Amino acid sequence: MINSFQNTQNLSSKILYSLVFTLGLSLFTSLLHAASPKVLPQFHVQDQWNLGGKGGWGFLVLDTPANRLYIPRTDRVMVVDTGTGKLLGEVGGMKNIREIALDDSGKYGYVTDLTDGSAGFVRVFDRSNLNVVASVPTGAVPNAIVFDPSSKSIFAFNSHSHTATMIDATTNQLTATIPLAGRPGSAISDGAGAIFVTLPASGEIARIDVAAKKVSATWQLTPCTGPNGLAIDSVRHQLFTTCEDHKLVSVSTDSGEVVAVGDAPQNAGDIDFDAQHNLLFVADATGTLSIFRRDSLLKYSRVQEVKTQPGARTMVVDHKIAKAYLVTSKFGQNTGTVSEELQYRPTPIPGTFSVIIVGR
Repeated sequence: MINSFQNTQNLSSKILYSLVFTLGLSLFTSLLHAASPKVLPQFHVQDQWNLGGKGGWGFLVLDTPANRLYIPRTDRVMVVDTGTGKLLGEVGGMKNIREIALDDSGKYGYVTDLTDGSAGFVRVFDRSNLNVVASVPTGAVPNAIVFDPSSKSIFAFNSHSHTATMIDATTNQLTATIPLAGRPGSAISDGAGAIFVTLPASGEIARIDVAAKKVSATWQLTPCTGPNGLAIDSVRHQLFTTCEDHKLVSVSTDSGEVVAVGDAPQNAGDIDFDAQHNLLFVADATGTLSIFRRDSLLKYSRVQEVKTQPGARTMVVDHKIAKAYLVTSKFGQNTGTVSEELQYRPTPIPGTFSVIIVGR
């Protein structure tokens, strides 16, 4: 375990500081104060809800005031009561769902959906009755989708056309098509007029100025390659992203400077920052949820690692109560008529899909 902190301001104009975390044998080592850290209640698996069904899944979204968890499931959206773990209903009529976003009024949800393999739409659904009420065309193969509260707009990020489709959420009309420098990955809003999106192929993050409807900056994330998961602390102006080369970096949302860098676990998936409790959550496909406490903007202490289940790398956190929801299933070999590549790819076994709840 590395328990040291080194200011590297004189070594590189790009990386101001070095931040190291540990994840047991798979290292993502955090900085520790000289004094013993305050002991927090232990996180543990509190419950597991077996929802079953078939198909894959996408990024999770919480509606905390309504006690609802929204789960994209290939051709539908599952809506789960977070108080009981029961399935409340489903939004149907989809073909190939990617991601989901919710507006801030409590009225509508938005889903990126594919039809013939490339043609994309944003499906708008009424959260009161789970009916689809509108479909808005996007660019080719939309994936990430974000609601921006400052402009009441939806941004759908198109993987094949390398664009962002901006939609007025009050009218469901196309507002702008914003070109990007490469294939977009994960995206997130700061809630104050900026959208951030990873560009995995070039190892960059782009910042979109919502009012100007254009990319206002593109930042290199060296030493991170293939930025993937994305989280934000809007109050302290920090982004966090996991990287394909097993790095995790923190980036200033103002300047784009990489202010902290460390080693991340292999197969890291979703990352979420809980600003209310100063906790950073990292899920990985090996079945471990790693939790860190932020002691300062540059100092993080590993709280613990919670064993979940293999494949549980998709996660969302309830920031009010520091509770994480992760999803996975049991996996088997694909026995259907598929390509040789897909034949040997682990495939979710129908009926085994579940939600794992980690809290303290």
